[in-house]
This record gives sequence, structure tokens and C-alpha cells, in this order.
Amino acid sequence: MSIVQKIEFKSPNRYFGGFLQNLIDEVGIEGSVEFEDGVITLILDSSDAKLLEKFSTLSQKYLPHSIFLGKIDTFQSDLELKDEKFISPTYQLSPCPICLEELTDPKSPRYLDDTITCTHYSNSEGFIDTDSTIFSPHFNGNDTVLLCDASRVNELFFVDENELKALFSIEKPSLLLTIKDEELKAITGKKFIRVKAPYNIKSALVALNAKDSQINTLFFNERDIEPKGVVVQEYFCTIYDNRISSKLESLDENRVLNRFKNIQKEAKYDEAIGVNLSQKGISFIVSNQNATKEVLKFGDFNLQETLQRMAQDEIRSKLLNNFSKKYPEILEKLESKNYNLFETLSIILELEDEGFEALNLKSLEFRGNGGLKIDMNFTEDDFDYISMVGSVMSFKLADVDTHYLAYSIFEAFGDMTISTLMQLKQKFKIDKFILFGDIFSSSVVFSRVLSKFTISKPYFSRAIALDYR
Repeated sequence: MSIVQKIEFKSPNRYFGGFLQNLIDEVGIEGSVEFEDGVITLILDSSDAKLLEKFSTLSQKYLPHSIFLGKIDTFQSDLELKDEKFISPTYQLSPCPICLEELTDPKSPRYLDDTITCTHYSNSEGFIDTDSTIFSPHFNGNDTVLLCDASRVNELFFVDENELKALFSIEKPSLLLTIKDEELKAITGKKFIRVKAPYNIKSALVALNAKDSQINTLFFNERDIEPKGVVVQEYFCTIYDNRISSKLESLDENRVLNRFKNIQKEAKYDEAIGVNLSQKGISFIVSNQNATKEVLKFGDFNLQETLQRMAQDEIRSKLLNNFSKKYPEILEKLESKNYNLFETLSIILELEDEGFEALNLKSLEFRGNGGLKIDMNFTEDDFDYISMVGSVMSFKLADVDTHYLAYSIFEAFGDMTISTLMQLKQKFKIDKFILFGDIFSSSVVFSRVLSKFTISKPYFSRAIALDYR
């Protein structure tokens, strides 16, 4: 008889199976690893209790957590061991627990050795990360915090269990966290900031040196290849294509449809309704036996055209006139340049910075439930940007708290998404839903969709990023 584990792994990457194979080799136990259809099958010969115990001890000590791990079922079976040894390609991963022990243990012959490369996931050679990132104890507008002392994470930030698992996984994504430490708030002037654990040998050595000097955090700008994650409940997604996300197959010339089709293939859906909620453009997709197409696509937002049409409308021209009297500087700025939608909304709200990220951060300051009703309607031809901008201006005139208004905007995106998907479900009789696009990096939008749409089991991919840069 053998001990068998079926491990759900929500990525085609082979490194986790490789770690298991390495442990089998290290212990000297009879065992094998297979990876097929998103499931790793680990088979261990149960005839030697001491070797089984040794394998269990080492796996608890050294087997890293992964953001792609799902259910694990363990049982006894007469399944036969596979003859082939499991091999993994080389990936750009953070140092595994074995490497970190070698790097940080003063008794280790490889203590502080910056040439360490990891071959503990059954890869033939390690990845050499030529990282030119500069880490500083001074905050100069850098976008990310390097967490130098993991034991201080709960003192420095508000973080839940799912976020902790992601933060310290072998993939090391950065997460947007709420700052708890008052000194860190004062240094950065922020309430929220991206946080990342050491993610390669260089950052691990830098963090170790900082910790020895009693420095808990350093600041740096993340590389584009690094995974930026969003965690909502048990869901985890990376925002943009990165070093550990799945590479897309070429399934369609249209970039939006290509991402949709890749996710649809991963989800094994014959038919599906999708939404691409992206800053680059919003569209709703239907895939059935006939075709896969964008059945509803938002037109490009043109601020100057929107203001002109508002001025020509009898009712909205009065709104625009009232707004110009109370906020002449805002309207003057809006008329000076063709800002995108999120820049426009952040200017109306008088935020210090402009764009999606600024509006998103402001929305996170609201801790209540239920927002204002922002108009998110459609005309016969397109999305009604005039109504949306007009409603935000109206609430600004009414002196609604800025963070509440920002929250309401993102909640409205969530409600519009749910409403449109349900209409398409009724029309096309399809009950499988695929959601992607970088606007879901707003936890307000993500949470709203999950809270109102959970019964329909929306599919968010862990392996395929929400969007491209």
C-alpha cells in the first residue's frame, strides 16, 4: 500500500511538484510525483515508517506555501509508483526555505553567499536574478515597502490570514495593505501602501542587514515583472502579466478575446459570459457554440466631448454652470486637457494625485457599507459618460465626503457589472461567468461583485493575470 496525496495546483507551473520530488530524493524514500490537469499526485511507499516520518518532518519544515495551492486529499491506495523522475524547468522564484536557511544561518558554509541559486525544485540549474533595484531607508515616493522583519508584520500593517499566506508564499507578490504603525504613516504620508517580502537573494540579504540594524522596512520601486496581487476573501489574482503568471496561448488576434479564451480554456467552460473591466476599455463577451465576441463594448471616453455635450443639454448645462460657480478652478483644469475617465473623476474629487490608483486609495478610506447611487447607464449607442460625470459633479456640489464618493464610484462599477452580466445570462441562457481586467484590482469592485454575485460562482483566474500593462 502507498500513501497518496492529490494536491490541487491552480497553475501550469511545475515547481511545486519539483519541490516534492526534491524532498523524495533527499529523504531516500520510494516515491513519485505526477502533475496533470491541475492536480499534483504524490505517491509514497508506506512500508518504511521512519522514512515516512522523515519526509513528513522535512516537508513541514521546508515545503513552501504557494498562492496556487488548493485542496489536498490524502488517502491510502495501491497505486503504483511512476518510473519517471519529476523534472521542473527553471523559474524566477524567491529563495526557497532551504536556500534561506543556507543564506541566513551563520553556521552554514553558504552564509551570506550572494551567488546562491535554487535547484531545490528539481530544476537542472538555478535562475540568476540580475536585479538592479535600489532599496532605501528613506521614503522618496517609492511605491513599495520591503518587509525586512517578518515578525513585525502585524505590528506594522493590518493584514488577514489570506493576505499573510500570499505575502510569504514562494511567489512573493506585493499586496496593498493598510498601514497600522503611526511612525510609518508619518514617514510616508500614506494610509495604504504596497508591501513585499524579500523576493530574491539580493533583497533577502538587504533585508537581513536592515533587520540587524533594527530597520523594519525599506522602500523601493517594484520591477514590472514582479507580481502585484489582490486578495479578497479566499480569492487571489495578480493584476498584470508577471514572472509567475501563465503565458497566454495565441487563441485570438484580439488581445481582450485572447485573454478571455485562455481563461475559458483553463476553466474548461464550453460556453461562458465574460467581462473585461479594464482601464484600457470595458467590454462584455459572450462565447457559445456559434462564436466568441464582444457583444457590448464601451466607447472611448472623451472628456472635451463630454463637457461639450453637457453644455448643450438643457438640464446638465445648469449643473455645469452651478459647478463652475462653486469650483471654477476644477472646471478650468478639466477644460485644459483631454484627461482619461479616472483622471477626470479624481480631479472632480480634488484628489492630490490623478488617476485610477489615487481614486482607488481614496475609496479604501471609507469603512461603511453601501454607497451613493452613481449613474452608470447606457444610451442606445454607448455607455452614458455624461450621466456618470454629471452625477459625480452633483454629489461634489452637495459636499459629499470625498472618500465616500470615491467608494460609491467603484461600488457603482461593481453593480453595473453584475446587472449587465445577469441581463446577458437571461438573454443567452449561459450561467458560467469569467471576470478579468485591472479595475478588479480595486477591492471595492472585487468585493461588491463577490458579495452580490457569489451564487453565480464568478470565475477569476489565479494563474492568468487580470490584465496586461
